[in-house]
Amino acid sequence: MAIKEAEMFYKQAMSFLEQGKLDKSIEFFDSALKIDKDYISAWNDKGVALMELGKYPEALQCFEEVIRLEPGDNMAWYNRGYVLLIMEEYQEAVNTFDLFRGRYSKKDDFYKYALYLQAQGLYNLKEYDESLKLIKESLKMDKTFKEARDLMELVGKETSKKE
Repeated sequence: MAIKEAEMFYKQAMSFLEQGKLDKSIEFFDSALKIDKDYISAWNDKGVALMELGKYPEALQCFEEVIRLEPGDNMAWYNRGYVLLIMEEYQEAVNTFDLFRGRYSKKDDFYKYALYLQAQGLYNLKEYDESLKLIKESLKMDKTFKEARDLMELVGKETSKKE
């Protein structure tokens, strides 16, 4: 019975999330998690809502809870890396995206964006050569990837300063 109740709260939370009512969605995610503290989807989607609200440390805690409960959840690793990058925890973000890429299929946009986000972290760490390698790899997947092209231009400017 309790599981059904947790699912009901979760579905309501998702409805609020889709409507952009983030605070209300978090209330319902919390209600679901009070009933089932191991509800992986509720933890993950609560993290997404918190991220949209700019509450990055709290979002990070949610994604880390997902990873604790289900270490193989690749999207939780991706989300963790993304939040760490926003929080300017560049080395940890780079490490997280490296782990994500090692486990995730190269077939879709999440992989391409992970390359780009990891390259962005490396750029911020002033590791321009490594950043450039990942940018080029992402551009092999998508020649029109504007964000990667823009980052490549920034890397180029930094490396030309050194010469």
